[in-house]
Amino acid sequence: MTFPRLAIAAGLLAAACAANAQTAPRKTYIVQLADAPAATYNGTVSGLAATRVAPGVKFDATAPGVRAYVNYLNLRRSTALAAVGNAPVLHRYDLVFNGFSAKLTENEASSLKGTAGVVSVTESELRKLDTTRTPGFLGISAPGGLWSQLDAASRNVKGEDVIIGVIDSGVWPEDPSFSDKTAGGKAVGYNQPGTVVYGAAPAKWKGVCQAGEGFTSAMCNNKLIGARYYVTGFDAGPGLLADLEYRSPRDGGGHGSHTASTAGGNSNVDATIDGISAGVISGIAPRARIAAYKVCWEATVTANTGCYTADTLKAIDDAIADGVDVINFSVSGTQTNFVDPVEIGYFNATAAGVFVAVSAGNAGPANTVAHMSPWLTTVAASTHDRYTVASVLLGSGASFSGPSYQGAGLPTKPLVLAQDAGVVPFASLLAADQTALQRCYNDADRASLGGSASAMLDPAKVAGKIVVCIRGGNVLVNKGSAVRTANGAGMIIQNAPGTNNSVLNQPYVIPTVHLDVSAHPTVTSYAATAGATASFGPGVQQAGVVAPVMAGFSSRGPSLANGNILKPDISGPGVDVIAAYLDVSLTKPQRDAVVAGTFTPQANAQSLQGTSMSSPHVAGAAALLKQLYPTWSPAAIKSALMTSTNDIKLASGALDLNRFGYGAGHMNPNSAANPGLVYDAAPADYGRFLCGLGLTPPPGTGTCATLGSIDPWNLNLASLTASDVPGALTLTRRVTNVTGATVTYNASTTLAGWNVVVTPASLTLAPGASASFTVALTRSSAVVGAWSFGNLTWSDGVTQVRSPLSARGIGFVAPAEVADVRAAGSGSKVYTIVSGYTGSLGVVATGLVPAIRNSGLVAAATAAIATRQCFNVNVPTGAEVARFQLFDADTQGGATTDLDLDVYRGANGVGTLVGSSGGATSDEVVTLRSPSAAVYSACVTGYATPASGATYALSSWVVGPASGAQTLRASGPNTVYAGGAASIGLRWAVPAGQRYLGNVRYVDPSSTALGSSIVVIDNR
Repeated sequence: MTFPRLAIAAGLLAAACAANAQTAPRKTYIVQLADAPAATYNGTVSGLAATRVAPGVKFDATAPGVRAYVNYLNLRRSTALAAVGNAPVLHRYDLVFNGFSAKLTENEASSLKGTAGVVSVTESELRKLDTTRTPGFLGISAPGGLWSQLDAASRNVKGEDVIIGVIDSGVWPEDPSFSDKTAGGKAVGYNQPGTVVYGAAPAKWKGVCQAGEGFTSAMCNNKLIGARYYVTGFDAGPGLLADLEYRSPRDGGGHGSHTASTAGGNSNVDATIDGISAGVISGIAPRARIAAYKVCWEATVTANTGCYTADTLKAIDDAIADGVDVINFSVSGTQTNFVDPVEIGYFNATAAGVFVAVSAGNAGPANTVAHMSPWLTTVAASTHDRYTVASVLLGSGASFSGPSYQGAGLPTKPLVLAQDAGVVPFASLLAADQTALQRCYNDADRASLGGSASAMLDPAKVAGKIVVCIRGGNVLVNKGSAVRTANGAGMIIQNAPGTNNSVLNQPYVIPTVHLDVSAHPTVTSYAATAGATASFGPGVQQAGVVAPVMAGFSSRGPSLANGNILKPDISGPGVDVIAAYLDVSLTKPQRDAVVAGTFTPQANAQSLQGTSMSSPHVAGAAALLKQLYPTWSPAAIKSALMTSTNDIKLASGALDLNRFGYGAGHMNPNSAANPGLVYDAAPADYGRFLCGLGLTPPPGTGTCATLGSIDPWNLNLASLTASDVPGALTLTRRVTNVTGATVTYNASTTLAGWNVVVTPASLTLAPGASASFTVALTRSSAVVGAWSFGNLTWSDGVTQVRSPLSARGIGFVAPAEVADVRAAGSGSKVYTIVSGYTGSLGVVATGLVPAIRNSGLVAAATAAIATRQCFNVNVPTGAEVARFQLFDADTQGGATTDLDLDVYRGANGVGTLVGSSGGATSDEVVTLRSPSAAVYSACVTGYATPASGATYALSSWVVGPASGAQTLRASGPNTVYAGGAASIGLRWAVPAGQRYLGNVRYVDPSSTALGSSIVVIDNR
C-alpha cells in the first residue's frame, strides 16, 4: 500500500530541512494526521472494517479489526514521519488521536502544516494541576442512598469492576485507599498483612503496571490494577525533575493520589494527616478499580511543574486501550479552543464510550472556565458541611472562635507573638526576615520566599507556648510545622488587615485555631503583653452550616469559547476535601532509600481545595451510574447528573441564582440514579456543533458536507443556553425515557423577563422512546445585555427532570462582515439582519476605501535581511474601521512561507500591541473597530521563509467620514420587528482591480448605535 502524494511531499521536506535540522532549536509539537483514529474510524478504507463501536458497546483495542486498522495508521504515519527526518519522536497516537509528537524546529513544524495528510501541528503546552464527609454529605452512604441501591439491585457493591482512569501526578501505593486487602475490617496498605477482598481485575482490563523509581509491579493489586508514567514530554521541555520526584508512577506531588482516592478510594480508611487523626475517609465509588496515569511532574523550578499535552494525549490513548470506563482529569486546559489536541482526544474517548470529568479551573470569579467542550463534564467547586470550630479564650477574658481540627482542646498555655519569639530580636531583622518571622516561615519557605536563618523561631522562647502566626506568604500547614519544630504547644493563625480573610478548616501538626481579621487587634495587642495566656476549647461540629456555597476560586462562565454552551456543567465538593496524599515527612536520603527499595514510606492524607477536588467526586458518581447502567453513553450519564442537582446557596442562605458559577447545580448522585429522562448525544451531534462554528470535526466523525451543522444553542445538552437573542429565538431538544414504564411528563419553566413556550408541553413516552420539543424564548422585560437564569422542568408528578435555562437578549444581529469578490467594478448584494426591537431602523454606509499597499521583504532569521518591517498609518478622529492585512496571493517565497502580523498603537512598532494575527500561512488580518485617533504601526514578521526571504504587500484601510468619495450605498426597511429578519441592500460603483473596504452602521430611532458590518469588495 503506497501513498504517492504524501511520500513526495515527505521527501521534498526532508531534503529541504536536512541542512539546518541539526543546529536549529527544537520544540515539542503534536502532529494530527488526516485518517480517523481507531475510536471513530467508520470503515471508509477498502479492506478494513469499521472499528467505531455502537452506543453501549465497550471499545476493545485488542480486537483483530482494531489491530489491523492501527497497523494501517502506523504505515501512514511512517510516511509522514519521513518528512521530519531524524527529528526525535516522543509519542505515537492511535486510538483517540491519530498522529505523533516530536521535537521539531520551527521550520520543520511550519513545513509540516502544508504537507498533504497533516491536519494540524500544535506546540505541546505545559498545563497546571488545577473525604471524610463528602459521601455522607452527598447522601450516597445513607440508608436508601446510591450505595445501598446498588447492593439491593444485586449489582455487587459501590462501583465493583468499573475502572476509573486518573490522569494526574501518579499514586502513593502505601495508602490503604489503594489496597486490595483488609485487616480487622479496615483497609490496609499493600505492604501490610491482611486478607485480599477484591477478585482479579475484570476481563476488559488490558493495562499494565509499569515499574520505575520507588515503584515495583508488586505495588499494583486487584484494587490499583494499573499504573503508567509519561515523562518524555516533560524531559523535552526546559525543566528538571525535583529532588523528591520519582521517575515512575509514584506520586511526587500528592495531587494524583488525592484525586484517585476521592473518586474510587476504598471505604473505611483511617486517615492521618501529618500524624494527626483526621477520621475515616472513602471514595465516591469505593469498590471501583483504579488505574493511574502519571503525566504531571514536580520540577526544580515551580514554573516548570505541570503536565505537558504531548504526554497527556498519550495517556488518554493508553487509557482507552487499557479498558477504562471513566476518566478523571483534574488538570487545567484550554478556555477557547474546541479543537485543542487534548479536547479532541477526549472527544474520541467519549466516542469510545468513556465518561470524562474535568476541572473547571481555579481562576474565579471571572469568566475563565476551562475545558469548555460540550462532550466533557466540567466541574466547579463548592463547599460541604463538615466544619469544626473551637474557641480561643484569652487570659484577658476575651473569646473568639474559628475553624479547628483539634479535638480535646488545649489547657491554658503562655501566649506569644511569633515576631517576639525569634532567635534574633524583631527590630534587628531585615524587612524580609521580619515578614518571615511574623508569618512563621519554615526552612523551606525561607529558602523559596525570602528570609534567612535569622528569621527562625527560637525554641527557648516557644517551647510549651501557643504562638500567634500572621496569615499570608506561605502555605498554612507550613506555619504549623515551623511552630512544632520550635516545640510550640499550639498555634493561632491570625488573619491581618490586608491579607486574605477567609478561614480554612484543615488539620495541622499541632492544635490550631484560625481566626478572622476581626480578632486581630485584640489578639495581637494582648499577646504582646507580659504574662499573656490562652486556651483552646474542644473542636465541635458547627451546626447550621450553609452549604453548598460556591468557592471563590472556582472558575466561572460564561465560556469564552461560545456563550451558548453553559459551563461549568455542574458543581461538586471542592473545599476542605480530605483524601490520600504522600508522605510529606520524607527527606532526600529517605526518598533515595525508597528508590533503592530499602525504606518503606508511610501513608498520609491531606485536606485540599480546588476544582481538582470536585472533579473526582463527579467521576466517582459517574462510575456508580456506569455500574447501574453499563450501556448508557457518556452524554446520558452527564444528563442524569445535571438534571438531578440540588440548589447552590449564598453564604447568607439565600439561593445563588448565577448559574455561571455552577451550571446545573450541586451534584446529587442518589437522584441521578433514577433520572426519568435523559438528553443524549452522539459524536455526530458534536461534529455538527463544530461545523456550526465553522470548525472541522475530528477525522472519522464525518465531514461538514455529510454531517450538516447545527447552531450551538441546539446541541442536545441537558442545559439550554442562548447568549444572543434578538427579541426571540427557538431552541430544540430531544429526550429519551430511561424508565421501564410508559410515562407522561409535563413541562414548566421559569425565566424572569422572558416569555417561554414549550411545544409540546406534554410528552408521553414508552420505555426507551424519544421525542423532540422546542422552547420558544421571547424577551419581555429582561434588560438587553443582561443574563437571566431559570429552569425548564419535566415532571411526571414524582420525578423532576430539571434543566438550567439561561438567556441574554441583544438589540440587534448583523453579520460582522459582508464580502463580494466579483471582478466587476459595480455591483449589488443583499444580506439579512435580525432586530431585537420593533421600530424604525437607520442604515448608514461609509466608503468604499481602496487599499494602500506597502511592499517589503522579510526572512525568518538572517542578519542580511530584516526579520520584521513596520509601516506607520495615521488614523484620524472619527474613524470607524482600520484594517491591516496580508494575503498569500501577495506573498512570494514558496509554499511554506509563513508571515505574521502585529499592530501597535504607536509608530515604528513601539507602543501598545492592539492586535496580532499569526496563522500557519501568510493570510493574516487585524481589524480595529472605532479605533482611537493615533499613529498606528503594522509590523510584518517572517515566521518561516526561505533563506532569501519573502516579498509581500501589506494592505491597509482607514474607513471614516474623511476617507474620500462615497461609493457605497445601503438601504433597509422602514420598520423592523422584534425577533424578525430584514434585508439590507448594498450597491457600489468603483474602478476594478482593487480591494476596497467600507462600513455599514445601524442605529435605532434614538440614533443609538446598534452595530455595524464591514463591507469587503475585492474586484482584482
